[in-house]
Amino acid sequence: MDSKDSFWDIGSLLPKKKRPQAMGEHGDIPLNQITDGKKSTDIGVKKQEALRLHGVCEEDVLRDYAPEDNILISRVRVLKRKSNMHLFHGFYTDGVLWQSYEGKCCPYVPYFSFVPQYEQLNASQKAYYLYFRDEANKGNFLQAGQSYVMLYIFEIINLPEFISPEIGVMRLAKIWAAYRSQLPMLDKSMISWLSDYALLHGVSCPFSLLSPFLNEILEKSNLKEFYLGLGEDGRADAIEAFLRLASSYRYENSRYAQGKNKKLFSTHICRAVARALPRALSENKKVTFQMVTKRYDAFVGALWSGTERYSLDVTYCSVTGTDELKILMTAIVKYTENRLRAHLSVKSRLSVSCLPDAYRALLDEYFAYALPLPSKKAKDTREDEEYEALYDAPSHVLSVSDAEKIEQSSWDNTWRLIPEEEKTEIFAAASVAPLKDEQAQTEHTPFLSSEEKTFLSFLLQGRAADARRYAKACGVEYMSMGERINLSFSERMGDVALEIVGEDLCVISDYENEIRDALNEE
Repeated sequence: MDSKDSFWDIGSLLPKKKRPQAMGEHGDIPLNQITDGKKSTDIGVKKQEALRLHGVCEEDVLRDYAPEDNILISRVRVLKRKSNMHLFHGFYTDGVLWQSYEGKCCPYVPYFSFVPQYEQLNASQKAYYLYFRDEANKGNFLQAGQSYVMLYIFEIINLPEFISPEIGVMRLAKIWAAYRSQLPMLDKSMISWLSDYALLHGVSCPFSLLSPFLNEILEKSNLKEFYLGLGEDGRADAIEAFLRLASSYRYENSRYAQGKNKKLFSTHICRAVARALPRALSENKKVTFQMVTKRYDAFVGALWSGTERYSLDVTYCSVTGTDELKILMTAIVKYTENRLRAHLSVKSRLSVSCLPDAYRALLDEYFAYALPLPSKKAKDTREDEEYEALYDAPSHVLSVSDAEKIEQSSWDNTWRLIPEEEKTEIFAAASVAPLKDEQAQTEHTPFLSSEEKTFLSFLLQGRAADARRYAKACGVEYMSMGERINLSFSERMGDVALEIVGEDLCVISDYENEIRDALNEE
């Protein structure tokens, strides 16, 4: 009975499966063979054999250096390994030959290839590429599709012996900037390829050429610290981009950094941060940076014709990964804005915490020579002179016509202050009549009287106490003068220009430009 049942056992008819063995890190040598401790020499041989089967061998350090123009990157190691996989071995030979060719002006000829190479071009396409290449080298960028542009880039990457890296990195940046708007895919490739090229050959990043789209690069780059640069020159574009990553406070949104003060703030905040940053990045300081070492293959996705491949070992200070840096940079920006507010005589200040005394002294030293504050005594003397000048006796001889103008101005103010229903009754008995009709009065009466302009100018400077004394000297209540001004602005632009803060009147910052225009009106 058992023999009959075994007839239906299909599994017994199938070949027996071999028991899977644990594999090594390269997937082709069983782990139990590699880790056999009896013959250590066999382990090395088998490991080399595994690497050989994968087309690589042990890595050699080609270059080990610290970039001089980037204080965020502390070390770069270029690792070289031989490769037995030559997919584009003919590209280098063709490229060397093509370096002797010159282009001539010719019409555009379409060309497309997923992996552009010299050998794919026909006679017309060859002639146009040579013309395109010569003009691009001169900085003139002709009509070109993606394939022509990529062939030009591959030529620079693969022929450093004929195109020096110092020139090559500039050409890569220029063609990227010239064609990125019409070829959006360039950003994805060039963000990594240009940094690979510069770090591999130890040349400087062409920051000035990349500055117009630096923010877009930083959004997509996996090595933001390379494009930030932040060398000793303290480039303003790099500092601003750095602060967007490393500071939680945006000085650009400050109400005092708008309009004519915008340049003042951007200039001095960038310079002050550039002065403080080297101290934060130097060794043996209180700020501890998150140091990151990243290893990756160079020119991933690019055509590569060499017999050797390269990896980059980059050690850098992480800008986005260091919380202590963000706290420090936020405090530095706020402290710097407070110094700028003091320069503008703005009394309000931002709260600044966690800023060490060493950085305060460093920033104070910068402002001492870059933007010194006027002495309090000199400032008080100047304000007193300006205030007393308002009440100085006129230096010219008064005439009858001047007296008539003063009288008419007085009646104009009276006409504006009294209620509408009382105008007829009052002026019927007055010895001096007002203007013939209200329309004529509107045409000739200025938007603000001279008294209102003076009062408003005090408030615009933040001198509420002087405005109060001036209103009293004019025989008008302080708040009444403010109401008259608000009424005039309400009729003109539909909103008031002054607001009450505590017991004082203050200018609404959103309408500072409109107020200045009104003060300048005749």
